[in-house]
Amino acid sequence: VKMLDKVKKVVACELDHRMVAELQKRVQGTHYESKLQIVVGDVIKTELPFFDVCVANVPYQISSPLVFKLLLHRPFFRCAILMFQREFAQRLVAQPGDKLYCRLS
Repeated sequence: VKMLDKVKKVVACELDHRMVAELQKRVQGTHYESKLQIVVGDVIKTELPFFDVCVANVPYQISSPLVFKLLLHRPFFRCAILMFQREFAQRLVAQPGDKLYCRLS
């Protein structure tokens, strides 16, 4: 919700209906309500709208699919700030020859 102070609009993708309800409750009746669009569903299966910045705390199970989806997203976005589980992040930045090196690296 703090992000809503700094931006024109936030599009939140959320699968968990409890989290959606909590987010709606936090903005209901405030000036933030008009700045928040919630897309309920699996972000991997959802067609993403235009965005220029992506901020996400990514569950381990969808880390790879989300990275590939973002790399293919058009038009290109300006910036992505993604928080991954340590093991996935280590694979992402692995160097050739490293045992963790993979196609994502």
